[in-house]
Amino acid sequence: MNISDGLLDNFRIFPDKVALTFEGTDLTYSELEALSAHAASTLEELGVKAGDRVALVLGNVLAFPVWYYGALRLGAIAVSVNTRLTGEEAAFILGDCGASVVVVPQGTDEAFTGEFPDIPVLSVSDNGSDCGGKPLSGGSRIDTGACYPTEPNDPAIILYTSGTTGFPKGATLSHQNVRSTVHSFNHLCHMRPDDQLLLMVPLFHCYGQNTILNGGLNVGATIVMQRVFDLKESLRLIRDHRVTRLFGVPTTFQLMLDACGPEDVDTVEYYFCAAATLPPQLGLAWEKKFQKPIFEGYGLTETAPFASYNHPLRHVPGSIGVPVDLVEMKVVDPETGETCPANVPGEIAVRGPNVMIGYWNRPGETAEAVRDGWFYSGDVGRKDETGYYFIVDRIKDMIAVGALKVFPSEVERVLLDEPSVGECAVVGLPDDTLGEEVVAFIVAKDGAEKKEEAIRTYSLEHLASYKAPTRVIFLDDLPRNPAGKVLKKELRAQYGGETERTPEKSDSPPSAILSKLQNSHASTRERVLMEFLQEEIRTLTGSESAPAVETALLETGMDSLTMVTLAKNLQSQLGSDLDLPATLVFDYPRICDLSGYLLGELDFGAAKGSEPVGSSIEEMSEEEAEEALRKELEG
Repeated sequence: MNISDGLLDNFRIFPDKVALTFEGTDLTYSELEALSAHAASTLEELGVKAGDRVALVLGNVLAFPVWYYGALRLGAIAVSVNTRLTGEEAAFILGDCGASVVVVPQGTDEAFTGEFPDIPVLSVSDNGSDCGGKPLSGGSRIDTGACYPTEPNDPAIILYTSGTTGFPKGATLSHQNVRSTVHSFNHLCHMRPDDQLLLMVPLFHCYGQNTILNGGLNVGATIVMQRVFDLKESLRLIRDHRVTRLFGVPTTFQLMLDACGPEDVDTVEYYFCAAATLPPQLGLAWEKKFQKPIFEGYGLTETAPFASYNHPLRHVPGSIGVPVDLVEMKVVDPETGETCPANVPGEIAVRGPNVMIGYWNRPGETAEAVRDGWFYSGDVGRKDETGYYFIVDRIKDMIAVGALKVFPSEVERVLLDEPSVGECAVVGLPDDTLGEEVVAFIVAKDGAEKKEEAIRTYSLEHLASYKAPTRVIFLDDLPRNPAGKVLKKELRAQYGGETERTPEKSDSPPSAILSKLQNSHASTRERVLMEFLQEEIRTLTGSESAPAVETALLETGMDSLTMVTLAKNLQSQLGSDLDLPATLVFDYPRICDLSGYLLGELDFGAAKGSEPVGSSIEEMSEEEAEEALRKELEG
């Protein structure tokens, strides 16, 4: 049994059928099989053998499946690394799993070589057809249609998930774990060879990798790959490729609900949501508008990730459904371990062929999470009289930002190293678009300045942008129980209903950028705003240099989450009087477009130093404009 079997079986049945399509390039099943065989040969030449770890630091590009299946065909273990992690975070994962080889995008190999001089680094093109500038062609030592004869319980992939200790831990899934999920997904979601599937969720995530990539190729479907989610581009791909099944997360469905109509998705027969809980209000609004429900699945990385499904046989709004094929679930009392009666909340436990082997090199944490074959999820749920399950809450403090998971302990560990931070507590608070946002409550050290911007900048230097706090709230003391434990429940209760950044917003001074714009000459205001946008985008993407103002946002390394975060940051820093939609950055796709729109929405009135009506930057010489901007920035 090998995960690659699905690809290889359909290579024999549909050799000339398109398996993957990406930005104008199609790969048939036979072409994907050949490229993955050549990739396997390249890895083998580097000494990779069964059981070795091959780290893939690749996004949603054709190279990912080529090298993913190449590693699996050797019997090696594929380790997919979140491309949004900082170098520090990625270094921990590569060291923890003991990677033998790292596969990275072309042009980034020097950075990785410098960071990991003892690990071979392969630089590959987006289309997966060459490595280090050399085509993947010529003879392959891997036979056509062949792969290493792995056993069902042999480790196949490692996906890192944040740990309660503040350090990521690698959930290790076997070939049987993944094949079990693929079988359930194919069967319950009625996937067919004539399906066109849009893959717009990250491939480094268990959802995109196992249920869509492996699931789609297992039935001989065509997968339409999207580099990052972009609302307008997604709608174009749905139309042009006549997508039949759409898989997303709550954030993507919320954005689509607000921005498109039934005519935009008339080819789509089926909608599926996972990776975060679908709000019942969103599900009902979607069904009312599009006349089709969003079916929901539940699971975790540790369950490969499919554990339960709210399916067409009996769709219950607000439920996560019933266990999938060959899987058992129960709700237990966290104290006694006894099964709870109907409708009594407890911890959800899962048992079946989908449950992971364990956490890589962490026997203690594995023994704590998996007991007698049951995986204890940390999620609080209940089961009703009919056997349908419902999520009630979480035992763990994990925060769901869009579809991405953030563990507060990891963020707290980083923030406590910031010089001004004495104590901190990180919680998730409700957010209409992302589900939750990361909020840090800080007690500053004696005499330290309370600067939110400095703390956010520091966190962005050491954490992936989605983990960095979007809000920092300074307190004199953190609420604690008699034993000294921080009462995060109280923080959520007290601040969870707030929609503004500060309780006394009307008395708060304007942000630095708003103050600067208010006091700018009209002739230089646009350039000041564009420089601000450039720096915001550089910070969010972790880039070394700011992008040019004509650059499309999607080309800066931004994705749907960072785009929504940018819109929220702009709303916060430019004033609550603005009504900025979550789709702002999709509607104005370049920095200069976005700047022009924002200036049109802002009303500066007779701002200090503003120039007479009719005077604009176009009427000044380049030297005058540069001098005016220099004085503005110096002031």
